Amino acid sequence: MSVPAPVRLCGIRKVFFPGTPNEVVALAGIDLAVPAGQFVSIIGSNGSGKSTLLNAVAGTFSLTTGKVLLGERDVTKQAEHVRSRTIGRVFQDPRAGTAPSMTIEENLAISLLRTKRSGLRRGVTSARRAVMRTQLSRLGMGLEDRLRAQVNKLSGGQRQAMSLLMATIAEPSLLLLDEHTAALDPKVAATIMELTAQLVTERGLTTLMVTHNMELALRYGDRLIMMHAGRVVLDLDAEQKATLKVGDLIEKFHAVAGEAFAVDRMLLD
Repeated sequence: MSVPAPVRLCGIRKVFFPGTPNEVVALAGIDLAVPAGQFVSIIGSNGSGKSTLLNAVAGTFSLTTGKVLLGERDVTKQAEHVRSRTIGRVFQDPRAGTAPSMTIEENLAISLLRTKRSGLRRGVTSARRAVMRTQLSRLGMGLEDRLRAQVNKLSGGQRQAMSLLMATIAEPSLLLLDEHTAALDPKVAATIMELTAQLVTERGLTTLMVTHNMELALRYGDRLIMMHAGRVVLDLDAEQKATLKVGDLIEKFHAVAGEAFAVDRMLLD
């Protein structure tokens, strides 16, 4: 199993379509240090760069300039599939985190073996199946009794719960959550968020969670970061954010960004 690792972003900058009329500065030279085991909520208006930040850490694209360090390793030039061995990730779309044509136990076996050296071995063993049943029972969805069911037969909420379990079951060095409750109905979203908090706390996972929901950002995590125009414009620790409400957060954004907060889903939740 991996050990939770600190994350350091050193002057990371990402420019899409450089030198063209469509040039976009998505990340404008961000410096950020996240200690091992810290749970950081990241908010921002549409186009602020919050999901791009997660993609930069995951290695989805190459940076224009800057470095990404995970623990003591400089992973800036490491391919996404290599980073994924120690980085767990859950996406907004419940279909993105699972292999739909494979069974529940096959999906979980892949996750359990993600950090192992490649080679021929049995994916599903009696010992791994016992671990799967124990972990699935925590979801309260009865999936521990459906190990051989294909994932494409599950509901959106069940698939997202599976994605979360797959991302955390091997205790990754870093967990990335990209609006992972946004596509779910409120009741299921609340269940997934509670499960997220439990897993992160129990396993001491270093976590970056992007959310459009300010209330969730204030309620969960040890730290809150607000982004705007590819920059971090607000950085609050647990004690600071514990005293705030959504209205206070919007006022702080006005003060540091010098403009009104974009009216989007964040203000509608």
